[in-house]
Amino acid sequence: MKVDILGCSGGMGQQQQTTCFRINDSLLIDAGSGLGELDQGALKQIRHICLTHAHLDHICFLPLLIDNLFESLTQPIQVYALPEVIENLRKHLFNWQIWPDFTRLPTPEKPVMTLHEIGYQQTLELGDLSLTPFRVFHTVPTCGYHLRSKKHGTSFAITSDTTFDASLLDSLNQLGPLDVLLTECAFPDRMLELARLSRHLTPQLLQALLNQLTHAPKAVWISHLKPSQHLEIANELAQANLNCELRVLRSGEQWQI
Repeated sequence: MKVDILGCSGGMGQQQQTTCFRINDSLLIDAGSGLGELDQGALKQIRHICLTHAHLDHICFLPLLIDNLFESLTQPIQVYALPEVIENLRKHLFNWQIWPDFTRLPTPEKPVMTLHEIGYQQTLELGDLSLTPFRVFHTVPTCGYHLRSKKHGTSFAITSDTTFDASLLDSLNQLGPLDVLLTECAFPDRMLELARLSRHLTPQLLQALLNQLTHAPKAVWISHLKPSQHLEIANELAQANLNCELRVLRSGEQWQI
């Protein structure tokens, strides 16, 4: 499973792109500003987009992608998300006011984008990969995704934006052993109260989560660090006793699972 870290920042700035992960060239998990790092040839290979939630930093380049590929698409790009996310896309984004409704262009019968509602634990089969949404705990309806390679047996979970609570712990424990857990750590420990209110993680909360998992992941990848606290968070993570291989992600990296 090839994973391109197109964007993994919790904010903006030079070389700070927001969340977008490309899996095996044709699948995206979220469509933040990191999507803008792909050239035209790579953009044309995208066939499926799985969204975790409707916050702007995770969807901001989706309308631009569809607009960019409009003329070249012969089959619609398939977008999957929770029902509440699909409702927000229809109501607030593809509404002819903010952006055209590409689910009806060039015609309702042959659109360039199709929106699909998916529920927790509803598995998608996309070639060699199966993707299963699971419940996390954020300020809006949000899902993580459990990706499994049927050919190689690798197991990869992306939590997206979340804080630590019993529902997240239960979700992750139900996934079984993981090769990689990609999660967030948006704030340093001194901002613990803000992290709880905004439902994000700190190094302290991340350590509490990992300590209670039934199966320790082989590796933990960290995303969504706020740029102004990036160094502080990274230093706290380095000093934490996480008992796993830890990697703070950077935009532009490519990894193989």
